[in-house]
Amino acid sequence: MAKFVFVVPPLTGHVNPTLSIGSELLNRGHQVAWISLDQNLNTKLPAGGELLLIQYDQTDEEKQESEKYLDIISKKVVYGIDSVKFLYEDVLIPLNRHCYNGILKLLKSYQPDLVIGDHQLFVAGVAAKKLDLPYSTTVTAPAAIKIMDELPKVHEWEVGKIIELQKELGVTENRSLASSDLLTLVLTSGYFFGEMELPSHYKFTGPVLMERRISCEFDWDQFKNRTGKKILVSIGTTFDHDHKKAFFQKVVDAFKDENLTVVVVSDPQLFESWPDNFMVYQQVPQLDLLPHLDGVVCHGGHNTVSEALSHGLPLVVIPIAYDQSHVAGRVVRTGAGERLNFNRFKSHHLNEAVQNILNNSEYREAADTVRQSFVEAGGTATAADLLEQALIPMTEKLKSGSKFLFVVPPFFGHISPTLSVGASLIARGHEVKWYGITPVDSKHIPEGGSYIYPEEDLIPYQDEIQRILKRQDDGPSCSGPEVMKLALEETYVPFAKMMMPGLDRLMSTWKPDVLVNDCIAFGGALFAHKHHIPCVTTTPVPPDVMGDSEKNAPKIWEWQQNLIKDLQKEVGISEEGIFIHSHQLNLVFTSQTFAGFETVPQHMRFVGPVKGRPNNTPFDWQRLEASTHPKIFVSLGTLLVDIRKAFFEKVIAAFANQPVTIVAATPPEIFDEWPSNFIVSGFVPQSQLMPHMDMVICHGGFNTVNDTFYNGLPMLITPIAYDHFHIAKLIEQAGCGISIRYKRLRAEALRETVFELLENPKYRNAAQEVKANFINAGGNDRAVELLEGFVRQEQTTLV
Repeated sequence: MAKFVFVVPPLTGHVNPTLSIGSELLNRGHQVAWISLDQNLNTKLPAGGELLLIQYDQTDEEKQESEKYLDIISKKVVYGIDSVKFLYEDVLIPLNRHCYNGILKLLKSYQPDLVIGDHQLFVAGVAAKKLDLPYSTTVTAPAAIKIMDELPKVHEWEVGKIIELQKELGVTENRSLASSDLLTLVLTSGYFFGEMELPSHYKFTGPVLMERRISCEFDWDQFKNRTGKKILVSIGTTFDHDHKKAFFQKVVDAFKDENLTVVVVSDPQLFESWPDNFMVYQQVPQLDLLPHLDGVVCHGGHNTVSEALSHGLPLVVIPIAYDQSHVAGRVVRTGAGERLNFNRFKSHHLNEAVQNILNNSEYREAADTVRQSFVEAGGTATAADLLEQALIPMTEKLKSGSKFLFVVPPFFGHISPTLSVGASLIARGHEVKWYGITPVDSKHIPEGGSYIYPEEDLIPYQDEIQRILKRQDDGPSCSGPEVMKLALEETYVPFAKMMMPGLDRLMSTWKPDVLVNDCIAFGGALFAHKHHIPCVTTTPVPPDVMGDSEKNAPKIWEWQQNLIKDLQKEVGISEEGIFIHSHQLNLVFTSQTFAGFETVPQHMRFVGPVKGRPNNTPFDWQRLEASTHPKIFVSLGTLLVDIRKAFFEKVIAAFANQPVTIVAATPPEIFDEWPSNFIVSGFVPQSQLMPHMDMVICHGGFNTVNDTFYNGLPMLITPIAYDHFHIAKLIEQAGCGISIRYKRLRAEALRETVFELLENPKYRNAAQEVKANFINAGGNDRAVELLEGFVRQEQTTLV
């Protein structure tokens, strides 16, 4: 195990993320210490953490100087660029100069394997270099990086100040050591950070939020009994000066007559009285409050904004100084909120901005998109992984910028999970491409990735591709063996042949370190085997959907084997064996418990569901939120078109004018008129909708099944074809839903079953158990960890 030491300034927003990362490292068996001026930090450290306190002989003058740095910013009134000048000249340079000797002495005695310095306590890097210790950097305020692009002259001035101090301390290099060139952790997502090309050693982790639960007075009963929407107003602790009274007077004037609960973080004695709809506290349990709020008004502190967006809450940001202007700019640029000028805004401006974010669903949808990007980045676990990887010897270390190629079939349910995994790989500095034989809208592809559609090579196959896709609608009328023939012989095998020319062309210019093929995209695995490219398979369906045909249906099994062997010979593979899947690593996007596997093949890894890319499809959120009845999501997926009208006729017959709200994912034009309790849309933001639902009705598409149980909801499944019947069996075995075969589906039985699922708590309880299994499987983080480990193992083998 390794020894890590965090070197932190006496600033809460910079310290808290390190406590979360340090706790994770301690849980993994490492030794972790913190170097700080703040002796009170000892009370906040996770169990097992050690405080290395910067101490001097403590003359009265030195003691006063140390104490000054613990509260140096809060009383100063500065704005804009002046605040940057003040921050460096009056705070950071003196603070770093004061801390240097203490840091140097403590590093000498502790001898860590890795130093982790805060980007504002840049002498951590200077001391590490002096002692020849490896060091990394945490960037808690990403504007410190963005300033290079946005304010190059200001950045140049900052760097000059740092280099001056370095030379004063005996480092002659004419470059700043503030950011490590081994590893610099940027504590936000690439999406929220915005466009800017960074060196490969900069890694986005997403926000690292400390799960702090503070004990403070708060009237929860009063809060929960309030009607109307609820907002939080806070400008943090940094600006504790006379200007805050003028600020909060505007807040009072803006909301005193509104049907709105306003939770204010400020001194209750600031005014003799507050409006009745205000709840004012010196301190609030912010992390506990956020899930119950509708919006946030703040000054743009990076932690507060990250916490709000991590809950998908829109914001009104009123920046004052330091990096807050940049943070506000990113909130506006991502569409997650509005911005006001601290010195010029009036109360009516604040009222209008808040009404906009509360009543325009686009702000909340945009905030949820940011939230999804935070989830995908990984947070604490990602940061800990990267710090551990920084210590791997160079012969074993994962090559920076490894290349991953996902080969996918033309079915979006199979593509969607790879988008989430690919986005996380991109965020970790890898190069990722997708390859398929039908076009995919670029809006679905994660930023930094690309989708390869070899249009020229596919010209001869266009009619056949369309015929095969249309043929999928015949599945419901096919017998079991006919469905197998339709899937294998008429779909997967011809698609595999079509993939080969385009893959050949792609490999002439770009060879991946790993080819990741979907379980029905046989062409990817065959190409990888033929060209000796390391291969991983992804399986977004239950892995034993066809059962043990070798034992139970030997004639069918023999037919399958011969079909695949003929395909392999046709593409130039004459060896004995079946190579349509990886024999080294198969990532299965469900849990072992739900799939019902008692023993697992060595190459198979159950990682649980992974989230697809954020879906920004417009939706009538206001209408949904206005409903007081149970909400039911109904979907037939995207493939089955011909039976759609008959299916939804039964849904209408069952639930028109019933005390439920139906969210129907289908083109509205299939009927001239829909019942008033139906919300109908051809495309919906499914993952974002699920937390608002009470149950789901679907045919058994595995993405919808995963979304349902990841949110702990019961399901009525109406299996129609393909893998639906096997999935229905798994759902009933888990006790989290009820199955009614489509051909036996009647309106009365549909209605009775739905109310049984809504009213009998055993189904929801079972669904919550499945949810726990899904989460424990690891999801996106686990999938990425396994992919990176696979590449590392391949590279080590080559060495």
